[in-house]
Amino acid sequence: MKWKPRWGLVIAWALECTVGRTALAEQSTLDWEAAFPVESAAKDVYLDAHFIGSDGTAHRLRLWRHGSEFLHRRTDDLLDLYLRQTGNRGDYAYRLIDHRRRMSMDVSRNQLYRIGVFSDWFGLAHVLDRPKTGFVVREVAPLSKDRLKDCSWRLLVRGVKQSQDHTRVCWSAKWGLPLAIRVLGAKGEWIEQFGADRVEAISPSVDGLAMPSVPDGYASFDAGHEIDPKEGD
Repeated sequence: MKWKPRWGLVIAWALECTVGRTALAEQSTLDWEAAFPVESAAKDVYLDAHFIGSDGTAHRLRLWRHGSEFLHRRTDDLLDLYLRQTGNRGDYAYRLIDHRRRMSMDVSRNQLYRIGVFSDWFGLAHVLDRPKTGFVVREVAPLSKDRLKDCSWRLLVRGVKQSQDHTRVCWSAKWGLPLAIRVLGAKGEWIEQFGADRVEAISPSVDGLAMPSVPDGYASFDAGHEIDPKEGD
């Protein structure tokens, strides 16, 4: 019997790895756009950061963002995720290259939505996902041990009172990125989940706005065809 990959599970796993579970949320009096502004942020940005994944181990994220048109995320030199804006307003083509499995997958955001994967442009390009459930967010002062500059601290609280997640985010309006993300531990301590090691402006690249070719010897899959096959296929 010919093996067919379960694309929903494969894509969800791969996007989780590239995002690193930094989709966080919290509680306050600011709306999302006021708390985490991106409109005036630098357009062409490079980020080198470390984060703790859902597996509890350290990982590295490198990100190249060109406005709202093109994004390249590299995780641990094992996964390359590319997003390119398509002719459909608000839609993006995704190409995920998995170097460990030596495979490349293509899919669109709308197709991902159909299988319940909601990793959209904001969360991937700006590292922080807007919560899909109820939340509040407010401005807070830095803790005494904080040394970060050029960013504003926010407290996000997501969930009901009996089960809340608390996260402190130091947001840079200049870069449209968090410089630090810390989660509240079981013992009341703030644990670093994400930290920016280097952020800088980069030159726009015409070549960088095109999807890369599939590496030689890699398998190539149109996951969108499996998710949303044409009638009659």
